[in-house]
Amino acid sequence: MKENRPEIIDLSKFLNLFNEESDRGATLIAASFLDDSLKEIISAFLIDNKSSKELIEGFNAPIGSFSSRIKLANSLGLLIEDEFHLLNSLRKIRNEFGHEWGKLTFGSPSINSKVKNLQWYGPEDIKNRTNKEIFNFAVIKLLTNLLWRKRLVIKERLVKKNWLDYK
Repeated sequence: MKENRPEIIDLSKFLNLFNEESDRGATLIAASFLDDSLKEIISAFLIDNKSSKELIEGFNAPIGSFSSRIKLANSLGLLIEDEFHLLNSLRKIRNEFGHEWGKLTFGSPSINSKVKNLQWYGPEDIKNRTNKEIFNFAVIKLLTNLLWRKRLVIKERLVKKNWLDYK
């Protein structure tokens, strides 16, 4: 019997959409997908109750932004340090594309300076790497790590304790 692997289906859907987009579209889609992944990871870790859901979802949720989810996931130990820094760098690139209404590409000076903060995760024999290639490899590295993280994190889910029983 074949095991259900929704992560593979989600990754395939994402890549099909991601590869057809402009620089701005690819950035916004990647950030949205990563944000959703963090939401799922955090939800899988927190106690399964209404309070936890309200922290993460809905209007004005305290942990409803990409930035707050990155910080919380890191604070809870759900990210490794490299992922934390990479997510923050990608968030800054997303913000640049999301808040600038003019024409921006990965070749634009403001984006170029932010891409320089990304480590190269692709094959070493690719010498003349474009900013878009650097960005794409960083996104794929994060996605492949985070898509499976929920399966690991759910095994460590917090459980509500009865503190009156402790002495």
